[in-house]
Amino acid sequence: MKRNLLYLILILIVLSLAAGCKKKDMGTPPASTVADFSYVANNEGYAPCEVTFTNLSLNAVGYSWDFGNGQTSTEANPVTSYSKPGLYSVKLTCTPQNQVYYNTINKTMVVNVKDPLAGLTNVFYFTTRGATFGNGHMVVIDTAAPLIQDFVATDMERPYGIAVDTAHRKVYISDYSVKAIYRFDADGKNPQKILDANVPGQEIVGDAEAIFVLADKIYWGRTGGIYRANLDGSNPEVFINTNGSPPEYPIDMQYDPASNKIYLVNDKTDYSGGYWSVNMDGSGLTEIIPGIDGTAIEMDFRNGKTYMALYAAAGTVATENGIYMCNIDGTNVVKIGDYGTKATWGVTIDLQNNKLFWGFKISNSGPDGKIIRANLDGSNQEDWLTGVSPHAMTIAQIKL
Repeated sequence: MKRNLLYLILILIVLSLAAGCKKKDMGTPPASTVADFSYVANNEGYAPCEVTFTNLSLNAVGYSWDFGNGQTSTEANPVTSYSKPGLYSVKLTCTPQNQVYYNTINKTMVVNVKDPLAGLTNVFYFTTRGATFGNGHMVVIDTAAPLIQDFVATDMERPYGIAVDTAHRKVYISDYSVKAIYRFDADGKNPQKILDANVPGQEIVGDAEAIFVLADKIYWGRTGGIYRANLDGSNPEVFINTNGSPPEYPIDMQYDPASNKIYLVNDKTDYSGGYWSVNMDGSGLTEIIPGIDGTAIEMDFRNGKTYMALYAAAGTVATENGIYMCNIDGTNVVKIGDYGTKATWGVTIDLQNNKLFWGFKISNSGPDGKIIRANLDGSNQEDWLTGVSPHAMTIAQIKL
């Protein structure tokens, strides 16, 4: 019995020593490498957007990125850009700190760059003037023949300005005769007269024609300069007061977000005319083309072009009535189309299809006019809509 006990004790001692030796021989295992990352896209992930990658990898000494857009990087936390919507497979390959079999050196993630036009409709908006009333209209631009849809009727008479707020799905129309600004839903319904010169405190809407929307404000041009109000018409105020100096009456205008400038044509019938630009803070007022008599203006900021409907004016670049194109800086002025016996109050561009539109009028208010569609250089002109009296026009990609 005593001998058996001694054997048991010896066996336990041997096992204990063996276990200690094995533990000492193994040591601390080397750390494995694990590739990992996250990302954040600006512009809410809509193309074009910039994507910033944050490296979350463990125990790596080098990085190789493939962003799926033809670009690569070896930076730890790179940034890349995606110009078009789509699903992009992004792969990170890490150089491991230790060569062990349980390394995970690759990580792949799909970046979804969203289509900013998804769910949006390309819509041509325009106004007309009849013998006793005016109205707004819309045409969905697609492969089918154009079909005019009328806005809900109001008391408009001479609607000479139109602008679209795509963020809130609203359309704004200024009426020169009624001295008011109206707001409609994107489908032309739910009309509201949000500014009325006959209402105390709203007199500055006056003879409004030019109009555009920027952020949470509407801006309009009339005698005396440029004015603005909240999107619901509240808090109307003078924005840029020209104090009787040129440009005395911005009759049509466009805003450039890149330069933060307003481009406009000034009334020539009662004032000095001209093609102008001004900074949004009112500084840098510049007459780009002196003395011209413009009634409508459209800007193609992608291609650096300005389009204007001009009356012929002695001593200016407009030697005859028509639709003119020039560089934004006023150089290389060329006539590219006609607008009929009466001036047009509308010129617009379809950016999705690279087409230019303008009104062609025979009489002031009869349905004997048309809307012409052409290439951006004025070539391949076609009568897109007929039997109308077109005035202001614009095109927007909007959710109906």
